[in-house]
Amino acid sequence: METKSWRKLLHEAVHFLVPDVCMICGRVLVDGQNSHPETRSWGVCLSCMSTMPVRVCRERWFPCLSDPYDSDPIKDFRVWVLMLYERPVTGLLRRLKFNSSRYCGDFLGTLMGQELKHDLDFPADAVIPVPLSATRKKARGYNQAAVLGEKIAESLDIPLLEEVLVRVRHTRAQSHLSGPYARIKNLDGAFAVEKDWDITGWTILLVDDILTTGSTLHEAARVLYAQGAGSVVGIVAASHRLFKNS
Repeated sequence: METKSWRKLLHEAVHFLVPDVCMICGRVLVDGQNSHPETRSWGVCLSCMSTMPVRVCRERWFPCLSDPYDSDPIKDFRVWVLMLYERPVTGLLRRLKFNSSRYCGDFLGTLMGQELKHDLDFPADAVIPVPLSATRKKARGYNQAAVLGEKIAESLDIPLLEEVLVRVRHTRAQSHLSGPYARIKNLDGAFAVEKDWDITGWTILLVDDILTTGSTLHEAARVLYAQGAGSVVGIVAASHRLFKNS
């Protein structure tokens, strides 16, 4: 009993000296005022949580490629996108990718996982992140898609398998290229499934951070299908694309 009291006092002292603050606006998080236990554990205040540009359920599914072509071998490949690529999501994703702010990805991945539990009407075998090259992963310290995927896998109670799909060729950043053809050519031969893995018949959730033209996700999915995957679904945090009812 006495040990618990000391631990509680120590915990309260730490939070008094170094209080939890919102990762978006920087305000101190106070339960009952601007947060409650769940959002506090995420590191976001209720006010900022209300500004997250989450899409309504019926507007989260997209064809992968923004410029589809007739000979596409996986033309039915779809991508689930939770949010619009707007503030504050843009800032969180940039900090995740370029400022070593892994906690931003933990928050976004948790949000994605909770929503996916309601949106997916089929079981999946594994979460696989779109891989980075060894050079880029070393520079960042982690793969941002894997950070998102870890929380998604945790929410869905399925494994995150970062070692199945690998990037075998370093490529230029897709954001530096203009036009769909240049992006597709840049990724040709960039991905492979590790030879020790048999993914025949698997249903895979392929995770990335942002959907732009869709060429990166598309090439990764094409390689997974070519190695026997039964079904691949893209899972992305945000996109600038607007939903069009077909």
